[in-house]
Amino acid sequence: MPDLVSHVVFAYAISRYFTFSRRVLFYTGAILPDIITRPIYILIPQLYPYTIAVHTPVFMIFFTLFFAELFEKKIRQEARIFLFAGVLSHFLLDALQKHIHAGGYFWFFPFSWNAGSLGLFWPHEPLKLIPLWVFLILAVEVGIFFYNRRRKQVNISSR
Repeated sequence: MPDLVSHVVFAYAISRYFTFSRRVLFYTGAILPDIITRPIYILIPQLYPYTIAVHTPVFMIFFTLFFAELFEKKIRQEARIFLFAGVLSHFLLDALQKHIHAGGYFWFFPFSWNAGSLGLFWPHEPLKLIPLWVFLILAVEVGIFFYNRRRKQVNISSR
């Protein structure tokens, strides 16, 4: 699976213009499948086969519905939508990677044991791009800051 930084950077690219609360929900959803499964199979490797079922869309649908119930009633629907949208962005990246074993992820578990993946890159390859992504994000944010600052100055001087 792509690393957590890759998932967050991808989520950033998608959610750049969301409100802050929606971005937090989206980022949380983008890393949620790995946050739930990785500690289990790192600390207790014998349980890895069970984590396969947790890292599936069906499980994550139920988990995000449950998790959203922990929010205040007035934002539950928004929490459901943006958490699951983040989870979908996570699965989109996961679907693009190669796997050592032939299959990939069990996208339709428990309805099917067929696994699949597009196999475009190895999971460790995005790690090489982290410095570039950090630089690009900083450049975009600084550019937006100065653009907005200049626009405000032009608006003030045109009055």
